[in-house]
Amino acid sequence: MRAVKLQSALKVVVTAIFVVAATIGLLWLVSNVVQPKNNQKEFGQVAEAANGILGEPNRSLDAVFIGDSEAFSSFSPLQMWGEHGFTSYVSATSGQRLTYGYCLLEKALLSQKPKVVVFETNSIFAPIEPDDAILSLFQNKLPVLEYHDRWKRLGAQDFAGKPLATWSDPLKGFVVNRGVNPADAANHMAPSDEALPVNVVNRQYLIAMVKLCKANGVTPVLVSTPSTVNWNTARHNSITELAKELGVDYYDLNMGPNKVPIDWNADTYDKGDHLNLSGATKVSAYLGKLLSEKYGLPDHRSNTAFSQWSASFEKYKQQIAEAF
Repeated sequence: MRAVKLQSALKVVVTAIFVVAATIGLLWLVSNVVQPKNNQKEFGQVAEAANGILGEPNRSLDAVFIGDSEAFSSFSPLQMWGEHGFTSYVSATSGQRLTYGYCLLEKALLSQKPKVVVFETNSIFAPIEPDDAILSLFQNKLPVLEYHDRWKRLGAQDFAGKPLATWSDPLKGFVVNRGVNPADAANHMAPSDEALPVNVVNRQYLIAMVKLCKANGVTPVLVSTPSTVNWNTARHNSITELAKELGVDYYDLNMGPNKVPIDWNADTYDKGDHLNLSGATKVSAYLGKLLSEKYGLPDHRSNTAFSQWSASFEKYKQQIAEAF
């Protein structure tokens, strides 16, 4: 009787394993069909600008920026190119969670070998629930879970073609914010001994991202961009301790020796939540100099192999001149 029960239990286990394997295999096959065949919105690509990094030539970027809207509103790769000659890209999305930040980082490092990856710290505090982390893990490996709605727009190329990445954002992920809407900065970064705890799941994701960088020979750096809405001393204290624990450099541009002199009457377009072009210009000038000097990012401006960057910079200068 015991042998019969054991045999029956073994049969159930084998059947379950077969069903799971078959399901995963089917999802993998369908994923190959529904995932976008190019990294542009017209092909169904989500977060087009952030994924534009995949269209950059292999091993051509010296720095990569990861984060939420604070990142793409603050860091201008083309300004940094014009002032220091290194190449960079902002792979950022609105309301980005570290789950997606990890995904973007992982994809970027498949084709890029930057010296530095800068993590804008606001997304570290965007809470991640355990079930969201599990779903994100499966979405990263099985694109059908993210692109299941694409079946309505499938074409012949989706069944026969291989995924490509032929497009890159002209501004390298930077978003030009125009307009001015002053912020009340009276109590911004007021002294405090409080340290705001980082969600356990968020903490593990940040640790994983730092490890991924170091495993690829990349220096991870934490940067807090100026914001009266999103940043405070309690967050600063927490990230300071976390950076020490992880053994990474941390620069808070809101206070202390790395403070960027933001004019909160003129340098924000939405009452201190994000910087406008004027504020981003100040941040990019400071950070570009820091990255160039401290981390030894190379100056490619005299290298004809990077002539497209010079051409993009000229177009950028014209666009900026029209913005003011």
